[in-house]
Amino acid sequence: MRFDAAILGATGFGGGELLRWLSNHPACGSVQALSRRSGVRIAEVHPHLAGLWNQDFATEIDWTQLEASEAPVIFAAMPHGEFASTFEALWENVQTHNLQDRIRIIDLSADFRVTDHGVYHAAYGKDHACPHHLKGWIYGLPEWNREEVRQAHFIANPGCFATAIQLGVLPLRGLEDPRPLFISAATGSSGSGAAPSEGTHHPTRAHDFRAYKALAHQHQLEIACHVGAGLDIEFVPQSAPMVRGIFATIQFAAIPGVETAFEAAYADEPLIRLVKGTPRVAAVAGSAFAEIAVARSQTRIALMVATDNLGKGMATQAIQNLNLSLGLKETTGLLMAGSYP
Repeated sequence: MRFDAAILGATGFGGGELLRWLSNHPACGSVQALSRRSGVRIAEVHPHLAGLWNQDFATEIDWTQLEASEAPVIFAAMPHGEFASTFEALWENVQTHNLQDRIRIIDLSADFRVTDHGVYHAAYGKDHACPHHLKGWIYGLPEWNREEVRQAHFIANPGCFATAIQLGVLPLRGLEDPRPLFISAATGSSGSGAAPSEGTHHPTRAHDFRAYKALAHQHQLEIACHVGAGLDIEFVPQSAPMVRGIFATIQFAAIPGVETAFEAAYADEPLIRLVKGTPRVAAVAGSAFAEIAVARSQTRIALMVATDNLGKGMATQAIQNLNLSLGLKETTGLLMAGSYP
Protein backbone atom coordinates (compact mmCIF):
# COMPACT_ATOMS: atom_id res chain seq x y z
CA MET A 1 0.00 0.00 0.00
CA ARG A 2 1.12 3.52 -0.81
CA PHE A 3 -0.29 6.67 0.73
CA ASP A 4 -0.37 10.30 -0.35
CA ALA A 5 -0.40 12.97 2.32
CA ALA A 6 -1.21 16.61 2.88
CA ILE A 7 0.35 18.36 5.88
CA LEU A 8 -1.55 21.34 7.26
CA GLY A 9 0.72 23.76 9.10
CA ALA A 10 3.85 22.43 7.43
CA THR A 11 6.02 25.45 8.32
CA GLY A 12 6.04 24.59 12.02
CA PHE A 13 8.45 22.30 13.84
CA GLY A 14 5.94 19.44 13.79
CA GLY A 15 5.32 19.88 10.07
CA GLY A 16 9.05 19.97 9.37
CA GLU A 17 9.57 16.82 11.42
CA LEU A 18 6.82 15.04 9.51
CA LEU A 19 8.48 16.02 6.23
CA ARG A 20 11.84 14.74 7.49
CA TRP A 21 10.48 11.31 8.39
CA LEU A 22 8.20 10.99 5.37
CA SER A 23 11.14 11.66 3.05
CA ASN A 24 12.42 8.19 3.98
CA HIS A 25 9.12 6.34 4.32
CA PRO A 26 8.94 3.52 1.74
CA ALA A 27 5.14 3.66 1.45
CA CYS A 28 4.95 7.44 1.00
CA GLY A 29 3.99 8.58 -2.48
CA SER A 30 3.46 12.33 -2.65
CA VAL A 31 3.31 14.96 0.09
CA GLN A 32 1.60 18.34 -0.11
CA ALA A 33 3.11 20.78 2.40
CA LEU A 34 0.48 23.40 3.20
CA SER A 35 1.12 26.90 4.50
CA ARG A 36 -0.31 30.40 4.29
CA ARG A 37 3.09 31.51 2.93
CA SER A 38 2.60 31.43 -0.82
CA GLY A 39 5.63 31.04 -3.06
CA VAL A 40 8.05 30.03 -0.30
CA ARG A 41 10.33 27.03 -0.81
CA ILE A 42 10.24 24.35 1.85
CA ALA A 43 14.02 24.59 2.32
CA GLU A 44 13.75 28.32 3.08
CA VAL A 45 11.86 27.44 6.25
CA HIS A 46 13.36 24.00 6.90
CA PRO A 47 16.97 24.24 5.65
CA HIS A 48 17.77 20.66 6.69
CA LEU A 49 15.24 19.43 4.08
CA ALA A 50 17.06 20.95 1.10
CA GLY A 51 17.57 18.28 -1.52
CA LEU A 52 14.76 16.17 -0.05
CA TRP A 53 11.74 18.40 -0.64
CA ASN A 54 12.42 20.91 -3.40
CA GLN A 55 8.90 22.25 -3.97
CA ASP A 56 7.16 25.36 -2.65
CA PHE A 57 4.63 25.26 0.12
CA ALA A 58 1.08 25.00 -1.24
CA THR A 59 -1.71 27.21 0.06
CA GLU A 60 -4.61 24.83 -0.67
CA ILE A 61 -5.04 21.08 -0.72
CA ASP A 62 -5.00 19.48 -4.17
CA TRP A 63 -8.07 17.33 -3.64
CA THR A 64 -7.75 15.72 -7.06
CA GLN A 65 -4.40 14.30 -6.02
CA LEU A 66 -5.90 12.86 -2.83
CA GLU A 67 -8.87 11.47 -4.78
CA ALA A 68 -6.47 9.52 -7.00
CA SER A 69 -4.56 8.09 -4.04
CA GLU A 70 -4.85 4.53 -2.83
CA ALA A 71 -4.67 5.83 0.73
CA PRO A 72 -5.24 9.59 1.20
CA VAL A 73 -3.95 11.09 4.45
CA ILE A 74 -4.18 14.50 6.10
CA PHE A 75 -1.81 15.42 8.93
CA ALA A 76 -2.84 18.52 10.88
CA ALA A 77 0.22 20.14 12.49
CA MET A 78 -1.42 23.48 13.17
CA PRO A 79 -1.32 25.48 16.41
CA HIS A 80 -3.78 24.40 19.07
CA GLY A 81 -7.31 25.52 18.21
CA GLU A 82 -6.72 26.29 14.54
CA PHE A 83 -7.51 22.86 13.14
CA ALA A 84 -10.82 22.66 15.00
CA SER A 85 -11.79 26.10 13.70
CA THR A 86 -11.25 24.95 10.10
CA PHE A 87 -12.40 21.35 10.43
CA GLU A 88 -15.98 21.95 9.27
CA ALA A 89 -14.83 23.35 5.93
CA LEU A 90 -12.25 20.59 5.57
CA TRP A 91 -14.86 17.92 6.20
CA GLU A 92 -17.16 19.43 3.59
CA ASN A 93 -14.34 19.08 1.06
CA VAL A 94 -13.72 15.50 2.15
CA GLN A 95 -17.37 14.69 1.49
CA THR A 96 -17.49 16.63 -1.77
CA HIS A 97 -14.63 14.52 -3.08
CA ASN A 98 -16.16 11.31 -1.71
CA LEU A 99 -13.19 10.59 0.56
CA GLN A 100 -15.04 10.15 3.85
CA ASP A 101 -14.69 6.35 3.82
CA ARG A 102 -11.03 6.25 2.75
CA ILE A 103 -9.22 9.18 4.26
CA ARG A 104 -7.11 9.09 7.42
CA ILE A 105 -6.88 12.33 9.40
CA ILE A 106 -4.23 12.60 12.11
CA ASP A 107 -4.24 15.68 14.32
CA LEU A 108 -0.98 16.57 16.08
CA SER A 109 -2.60 19.41 18.05
CA ALA A 110 -4.72 19.23 21.20
CA ASP A 111 -7.99 19.82 19.40
CA PHE A 112 -9.43 16.28 19.47
CA ARG A 113 -7.53 14.55 22.28
CA VAL A 114 -10.48 14.66 24.67
CA THR A 115 -13.97 13.89 23.43
CA ASP A 116 -15.83 15.59 26.29
CA HIS A 117 -16.50 19.27 25.63
CA GLY A 118 -16.56 20.10 29.35
CA VAL A 119 -13.13 18.56 29.88
CA TYR A 120 -11.81 20.43 26.84
CA HIS A 121 -13.09 23.71 28.24
CA ALA A 122 -11.56 22.98 31.64
CA ALA A 123 -8.19 22.18 30.08
CA TYR A 124 -7.98 25.02 27.57
CA GLY A 125 -10.24 27.69 29.01
CA LYS A 126 -12.41 28.07 25.92
CA ASP A 127 -15.20 26.37 24.03
CA HIS A 128 -14.34 23.88 21.33
CA ALA A 129 -14.81 25.27 17.82
CA CYS A 130 -16.73 22.22 16.56
CA PRO A 131 -17.89 20.14 19.55
CA HIS A 132 -20.24 18.06 17.38
CA HIS A 133 -17.13 16.56 15.72
CA LEU A 134 -15.43 15.51 18.96
CA LYS A 135 -16.83 11.98 18.96
CA GLY A 136 -15.23 9.33 16.80
CA TRP A 137 -11.58 10.30 17.33
CA ILE A 138 -9.21 7.62 18.58
CA TYR A 139 -6.47 8.60 21.01
CA GLY A 140 -3.26 7.52 19.33
CA LEU A 141 -1.07 5.98 22.03
CA PRO A 142 -0.39 2.72 20.18
CA GLU A 143 1.41 0.85 22.97
CA TRP A 144 -1.87 0.93 24.89
CA ASN A 145 -4.65 1.05 22.29
CA ARG A 146 -3.07 -0.53 19.25
CA GLU A 147 -6.19 -2.37 18.10
CA GLU A 148 -8.33 0.78 18.20
CA VAL A 149 -5.72 2.64 16.17
CA ARG A 150 -5.71 -0.15 13.57
CA GLN A 151 -9.40 0.53 12.91
CA ALA A 152 -9.22 4.32 13.12
CA HIS A 153 -9.68 6.92 10.42
CA PHE A 154 -9.55 9.88 12.82
CA ILE A 155 -6.56 9.82 15.19
CA ALA A 156 -5.74 12.39 17.86
CA ASN A 157 -2.02 12.33 18.58
CA PRO A 158 -1.24 12.58 22.33
CA GLY A 159 0.65 15.57 23.72
CA CYS A 160 4.38 15.29 24.27
CA PHE A 161 4.23 15.42 28.07
CA ALA A 162 1.16 13.19 28.04
CA THR A 163 2.95 10.57 25.95
CA ALA A 164 5.98 10.35 28.24
CA ILE A 165 3.95 10.36 31.44
CA GLN A 166 1.41 7.79 30.27
CA LEU A 167 4.15 5.45 29.10
CA GLY A 168 5.45 5.73 32.66
CA VAL A 169 2.19 5.23 34.56
CA LEU A 170 -0.03 2.95 32.48
CA PRO A 171 1.84 -0.25 33.47
CA LEU A 172 0.91 0.54 37.09
CA ARG A 173 -2.77 -0.13 36.47
CA GLY A 174 -3.81 -3.27 38.29
CA LEU A 175 -1.02 -3.06 40.86
CA GLU A 176 -1.41 -2.05 44.50
CA ASP A 177 -2.72 1.52 44.68
CA PRO A 178 0.36 3.77 44.21
CA ARG A 179 -1.36 7.10 44.82
CA PRO A 180 -0.34 9.85 44.79
CA LEU A 181 2.07 10.08 41.86
CA PHE A 182 4.37 13.10 41.94
CA ILE A 183 5.62 13.96 38.48
CA SER A 184 8.16 16.46 37.24
CA ALA A 185 8.94 16.61 33.55
CA ALA A 186 11.34 18.87 31.67
CA THR A 187 10.90 19.81 28.02
CA GLY A 188 12.94 21.37 25.26
CA SER A 189 12.04 24.68 23.68
CA SER A 190 10.83 23.16 20.39
CA GLY A 191 7.74 21.92 22.24
CA SER A 192 6.40 25.47 22.30
CA GLY A 193 6.40 25.84 18.51
CA ALA A 194 8.32 27.84 15.95
CA ALA A 195 7.13 31.30 16.98
CA PRO A 196 9.44 32.70 19.71
CA SER A 197 8.03 33.88 23.01
CA GLU A 198 9.47 35.04 26.32
CA GLY A 199 9.52 31.47 27.57
CA THR A 200 11.05 29.88 24.47
CA HIS A 201 13.38 32.51 23.02
CA HIS A 202 16.85 30.97 23.19
CA PRO A 203 18.79 33.81 24.90
CA THR A 204 16.35 33.80 27.83
CA ARG A 205 16.19 30.03 28.06
CA ALA A 206 19.67 28.68 27.28
CA HIS A 207 21.03 29.31 30.80
CA ASP A 208 17.82 28.85 32.77
CA PHE A 209 15.72 26.07 34.26
CA ARG A 210 12.26 26.82 35.58
CA ALA A 211 8.82 25.42 36.23
CA TYR A 212 5.65 26.67 34.57
CA LYS A 213 1.93 25.92 34.90
CA ALA A 214 2.77 24.02 38.08
CA LEU A 215 -0.08 21.63 38.97
CA ALA A 216 -2.18 23.29 36.26
CA HIS A 217 -0.83 22.09 32.91
CA GLN A 218 -3.48 21.13 30.34
CA HIS A 219 -1.88 17.71 29.77
CA GLN A 220 -2.82 16.72 33.33
CA LEU A 221 -6.50 16.62 32.34
CA GLU A 222 -5.63 14.84 29.09
CA ILE A 223 -3.76 12.18 31.06
CA ALA A 224 -6.58 11.82 33.57
CA CYS A 225 -9.05 11.20 30.74
CA HIS A 226 -7.07 8.35 29.24
CA VAL A 227 -5.34 6.74 32.22
CA GLY A 228 -8.67 6.27 33.97
CA ALA A 229 -9.61 6.10 37.62
CA GLY A 230 -7.22 4.92 40.29
CA LEU A 231 -4.12 7.02 39.58
CA ASP A 232 -3.87 10.35 41.38
CA ILE A 233 -1.41 12.51 39.41
CA GLU A 234 0.26 15.77 40.48
CA PHE A 235 2.34 17.25 37.66
CA VAL A 236 4.90 20.05 37.53
CA PRO A 237 6.26 20.77 34.03
CA GLN A 238 9.66 22.39 33.63
CA SER A 239 11.39 24.40 30.91
CA ALA A 240 14.88 23.01 30.22
CA PRO A 241 17.81 24.62 28.37
CA MET A 242 17.66 22.22 25.42
CA VAL A 243 15.93 22.25 22.05
CA ARG A 244 14.57 18.70 21.89
CA GLY A 245 13.53 16.23 24.52
CA ILE A 246 11.23 15.28 27.38
CA PHE A 247 12.53 13.82 30.64
CA ALA A 248 9.80 12.77 33.07
CA THR A 249 10.34 11.53 36.63
CA ILE A 250 7.41 9.86 38.41
CA GLN A 251 7.77 9.18 42.15
CA PHE A 252 5.53 7.29 44.56
CA ALA A 253 5.66 5.04 47.61
CA ALA A 254 7.27 1.66 46.94
CA ILE A 255 4.87 -1.12 45.94
CA PRO A 256 5.64 -4.64 44.74
CA GLY A 257 5.60 -5.80 41.14
CA VAL A 258 6.57 -2.60 39.35
CA GLU A 259 9.64 -3.94 37.55
CA THR A 260 7.77 -7.06 36.45
CA ALA A 261 4.85 -4.97 35.20
CA PHE A 262 7.14 -2.83 33.03
CA GLU A 263 8.93 -5.84 31.60
CA ALA A 264 5.60 -7.44 30.73
CA ALA A 265 4.23 -4.24 29.20
CA TYR A 266 7.21 -3.25 27.08
CA ALA A 267 9.43 -6.29 26.46
CA ASP A 268 8.07 -6.69 22.92
CA GLU A 269 7.37 -3.04 22.11
CA PRO A 270 9.59 -2.08 19.17
CA LEU A 271 9.91 1.62 20.01
CA ILE A 272 10.26 1.33 23.80
CA ARG A 273 13.67 0.65 25.34
CA LEU A 274 13.86 -0.46 28.98
CA VAL A 275 17.25 0.69 30.27
CA LYS A 276 19.24 0.41 33.48
CA GLY A 277 20.31 3.45 35.42
CA THR A 278 18.80 6.42 33.64
CA PRO A 279 17.20 7.15 30.28
CA ARG A 280 19.10 9.67 28.15
CA VAL A 281 17.47 12.47 26.19
CA ALA A 282 20.54 12.55 23.94
CA ALA A 283 20.02 8.86 23.12
CA VAL A 284 16.46 9.37 21.85
CA ALA A 285 16.71 12.87 20.33
CA GLY A 286 15.98 12.75 16.62
CA SER A 287 14.48 9.26 16.90
CA ALA A 288 11.15 7.52 17.33
CA PHE A 289 12.23 5.73 20.52
CA ALA A 290 11.32 6.19 24.18
CA GLU A 291 13.57 5.04 27.02
CA ILE A 292 12.24 3.99 30.41
CA ALA A 293 14.00 3.02 33.66
CA VAL A 294 12.79 2.01 37.12
CA ALA A 295 14.70 2.93 40.29
CA ARG A 296 13.75 1.64 43.73
CA SER A 297 14.73 2.32 47.34
CA GLN A 298 13.24 0.76 50.45
CA THR A 299 10.47 3.33 50.54
CA ARG A 300 10.22 4.97 47.10
CA ILE A 301 10.05 4.20 43.40
CA ALA A 302 11.12 6.56 40.65
CA LEU A 303 10.07 5.90 37.06
CA MET A 304 12.03 7.83 34.46
CA VAL A 305 11.04 8.33 30.82
CA ALA A 306 12.94 10.10 28.03
CA THR A 307 11.52 10.89 24.60
CA ASP A 308 12.01 13.34 21.79
CA ASN A 309 9.09 15.75 22.03
CA LEU A 310 9.12 16.20 18.24
CA GLY A 311 9.54 12.44 17.68
CA LYS A 312 7.70 9.97 19.90
CA GLY A 313 5.97 12.98 21.42
CA MET A 314 4.72 14.21 18.06
CA ALA A 315 5.67 13.35 14.46
CA THR A 316 6.99 9.80 14.68
CA GLN A 317 4.05 8.80 16.85
CA ALA A 318 1.75 10.22 14.18
CA ILE A 319 3.49 8.10 11.56
CA GLN A 320 3.40 5.05 13.84
CA ASN A 321 -0.37 5.59 14.14
CA LEU A 322 -0.69 6.01 10.39
CA ASN A 323 1.22 2.79 9.74
CA LEU A 324 -1.12 0.88 12.03
CA SER A 325 -4.26 2.37 10.51
CA LEU A 326 -3.09 1.45 6.99
CA GLY A 327 -2.19 -2.11 7.94
CA LEU A 328 1.55 -1.51 7.53
CA LYS A 329 4.18 -2.75 9.97
CA GLU A 330 4.03 -0.04 12.61
CA THR A 331 7.77 0.67 12.57
CA THR A 332 7.85 1.26 8.80
CA GLY A 333 10.13 4.22 8.14
CA LEU A 334 10.83 4.73 11.85
CA LEU A 335 13.69 2.41 12.79
CA MET A 336 16.46 4.97 12.70
CA ALA A 337 18.92 5.84 15.45
CA GLY A 338 18.98 9.28 16.99
CA SER A 339 21.70 11.86 16.41
CA TYR A 340 23.82 11.08 19.50
CA PRO A 341 26.02 12.73 20.64
